[in-house]
Amino acid sequence: LSSQPVIFSIRLRHRTITSSSLGFHSQRRRLTYSQPSTAESLDAYNGDMTRRSEKEILQALNDRFAGYIDKVRNLEMHNRNLEAEAAALRQSQAGRASIGEQYEQELSDLRNILQQLTGEKARTALEHDHLEEDIQQLRARLEDEARNREELEAAARAMKKYAEECRLARLELDKKLRALEDEAVFLKKNHEEEVSELLAQIQGAEVSFDMRDSLKADVTSALREIRAQLDSHASKSTTHAEEWFKGEFSKSTVCSQNKKIADYRRQLQNRTIELETLRGTKESLERQRLESEDRHHDDLNSLQETINQLDNELKTTKWEMASQLKDYQDLLNVKMALDIEIAAYRKLLEGEEKRFVLGGGVYSYLEGRLSSHLKMKGEEISDTVIVEEQTDETQVTEVTEEADEESLTRFHLRSRIFHQV
Repeated sequence: LSSQPVIFSIRLRHRTITSSSLGFHSQRRRLTYSQPSTAESLDAYNGDMTRRSEKEILQALNDRFAGYIDKVRNLEMHNRNLEAEAAALRQSQAGRASIGEQYEQELSDLRNILQQLTGEKARTALEHDHLEEDIQQLRARLEDEARNREELEAAARAMKKYAEECRLARLELDKKLRALEDEAVFLKKNHEEEVSELLAQIQGAEVSFDMRDSLKADVTSALREIRAQLDSHASKSTTHAEEWFKGEFSKSTVCSQNKKIADYRRQLQNRTIELETLRGTKESLERQRLESEDRHHDDLNSLQETINQLDNELKTTKWEMASQLKDYQDLLNVKMALDIEIAAYRKLLEGEEKRFVLGGGVYSYLEGRLSSHLKMKGEEISDTVIVEEQTDETQVTEVTEEADEESLTRFHLRSRIFHQV
């Protein structure tokens, strides 16, 4: 229906008196009645009565014909309005179909976006699982490195203790070595003195040979003593040399242990640096994991809100389409009822026309004048004064108000659909 209200006016003519419609009945005649004394006056009286009956019949036929013409015009106008309403309903139905297609397209796009987001969520969950596995591996590796560090620290403490013991042993050995060196110097000095004394004694023995014989036994015993002393000095020198070699060996052992301790310290420092690096990597990965979880949680919440909003809009659109379809069905029912009413009016008109055509008596008598009068009536319908009936106009006003309400309802529905689009 168009937004302009359509007002039907059903006007019924009860009595219409115009100079142009009556034609040859434009002037009234005054009749003077007298006592019919002669045959001529009687004939004149009969002719006057006949003319008056013809005039009344023509006037009644004019009134009925004008009423039928008004009804036909009103029905044709009503039919055109209904056709315009049907065309507008078809256009609105086509518009609703296009809106439905747009909504379907938008819903398909949103479903595709939802599928993409679901795939991204699955990929993110998979990446999260991989990150969790990497973090677990890093944690296990960190625990292993911590255990290795503790073992190395324990070994370093043991090596420090052993190095301290070795240092103390070295100091003790150094003391013993200095004592032995002093003893060796002293023994060497004593040996040289004894050798010099023995040589002096031998030289003294050459002076008196006799005395040598007497002292032969003493020299032999002295030589034995000297040999014994030399053997003891040799054994002491051997022992001292062995002890010196043992000290040197202990020194080399301490140096090698010190080198090992330095290597252990370097390894410990490297492990400590690697541990700090792994801790920093773990903390950064933990922060990235928390940030990704928060970001994906916010994305999921926003997408869920969008889905809920679209579902609500879809439900609202479905309800509006259902109400519009119901209104359309009601309008179709009204149109069918009006079509049936128009067909009934058309049949009534055809029946009346047939009765006019097939009528006898006075209608056959007035056929010539009626045809000319109908021609003049068709030309002068627009200038005819029409008297309206109050009850019919009240009904027309009610029909107009209902049509206005339906027009406003459809206008609001169209405005809402256009706003949603």
